[in-house]
Amino acid sequence: MNCCSEFQVPKASLKQQRQQARDKASLDQADSSLLTKAAHDKLWRNIPRVSSTFEAAHRCLKKPLVDYLSAYRHYHLCVSLSRTFPILFPDLQSHVVPAADPLPYESNSQAQPLSFQGPSPTMTITMFARNEIERTMLLHRPELVRTLSLPIQRLLAFLSIGPKLTSLERFELYGVSWHYDLDPAIAFLKEHSRLFGTIREFKIAGPNDVRALRKPRLHRILNAIKHPKVIDLSRYREATRDLNSFEIQNAHGLEQLLFDLDFGAGSGPTAVHAAAIEAADSIPSSSPVKARGAFTLVQNGLSVKDPALGLIQQCANLSTLQLGVQTSTAFSWAVDRYNLDPLSLQQLKLLHLSSPRTATIKQVLDDCLYAFRDSLEDVKGIALKLSPVPSPIPFGWTWPLQRLSVLSLQGELAVWFDLESLRFCPKLTELCLVLYPYSPPEANHLDKLVLAPGLTTLSLMGRWIVTDTTMKHIGEKLHKLKRLVLEGCQADTLTGEGTVAGLDKMPALSKVEIALGAGIEAALKAYRLNRPGLEIAMRSDDSLRLE
Repeated sequence: MNCCSEFQVPKASLKQQRQQARDKASLDQADSSLLTKAAHDKLWRNIPRVSSTFEAAHRCLKKPLVDYLSAYRHYHLCVSLSRTFPILFPDLQSHVVPAADPLPYESNSQAQPLSFQGPSPTMTITMFARNEIERTMLLHRPELVRTLSLPIQRLLAFLSIGPKLTSLERFELYGVSWHYDLDPAIAFLKEHSRLFGTIREFKIAGPNDVRALRKPRLHRILNAIKHPKVIDLSRYREATRDLNSFEIQNAHGLEQLLFDLDFGAGSGPTAVHAAAIEAADSIPSSSPVKARGAFTLVQNGLSVKDPALGLIQQCANLSTLQLGVQTSTAFSWAVDRYNLDPLSLQQLKLLHLSSPRTATIKQVLDDCLYAFRDSLEDVKGIALKLSPVPSPIPFGWTWPLQRLSVLSLQGELAVWFDLESLRFCPKLTELCLVLYPYSPPEANHLDKLVLAPGLTTLSLMGRWIVTDTTMKHIGEKLHKLKRLVLEGCQADTLTGEGTVAGLDKMPALSKVEIALGAGIEAALKAYRLNRPGLEIAMRSDDSLRLE
């Protein structure tokens, strides 16, 4: 026997010790995993209080919407937790999130807990984990949730929390396309309406896919809301086409109806009625009492050609309307009703209209400004047609619009606009005139801007002819002007000295946005140093930022 044999360990005993060590390591690793999972579960089940600043900001809104999902910053299917959580949940910085178990080749390295204090690496999570986290966030204070906004493909993950959202007021559904099943959305709305009936606002958005809107189930979504106040289809291009086929419960209580302005309601005029439609466009707009001739079509007792207007006439409390139209007789019913009984009309406050034909939008706006004169506060008219058309009769009005404070005209409609109409808008504070590149106006067209002395915001975009005299008149007469936008205007007769002299006459001015060429911008860069209280934004500033 060797002298060292007494110190030798039997092979079987050594193998047993190694196995015991491996078993112990496995148990320790399992315990560590359980502790990590428990810590994670505790974190998501006991989310700390919401930021008081975040809650206060939403309570200060006109209609408080405590919407955790909207505050959640996300990029496609991943979420940047390190950027969002410290803002939304400041107390989370005191909660330590255990790190994941080390990989086999990192078994010798000591795992350090990940904290949100200070800069931390961006963590991304899968769609499944995102749904779990957002569900937990919603269930943390479900009585505060006012808005639920999510893509349709994720709705199934949130169906179970519907009965807990007792104060839900707004439901937004995105990504609606023909290949998605809409039955879960209908079931969600019907069940919530049966339990609480608190949903008042609905928004749906999707691609420009006619097949989706032709589905009867999409019409049933609108019908599932008992007392709608806001229906927003502004991001669903084809929605206007079938507006009259929607069955909306309690339409008389609807307050806001929004559609895409780039898509007109109804089909264009037929060849039979083309001459009659053109006759409507030639009626002078300054008539003290407006009337319609035999060219107005009567359908079911309503003098309306546009299929969308049948529903609009039923909305007695409508105050906001955004719509694209294709026929000049779209609002002739409003003129007739105003002439019979002005009190029978809706009290429209915000009206945004568009049309592919400038003559059509001119006549429609003229009718609306006449009929809703007592209530209109914000008016926008957009001529979508991209070819210049001369107008024998300017667009304007000779009756007072006592409440109008915002006016925006785009396209040829802005060229046709008679600035003398500003005399009849005593409360106008914001004016925006946008031209297309092909339509230069008269040289002295802007001199009458001074007829609106209460303007605080003036935006001139496109080939408006701006001169030193124009800037001088604006500075001398528009003493309340706070924001001035001049973009793409013809400035051949405008000098840097004239621009600076005009700005000097505007003491209330706080912001200027100018894109008028290198010469004028060079003068404004020097002027900016002498007037630090005035914010001057120029195109050259954007170029520097891009570099």
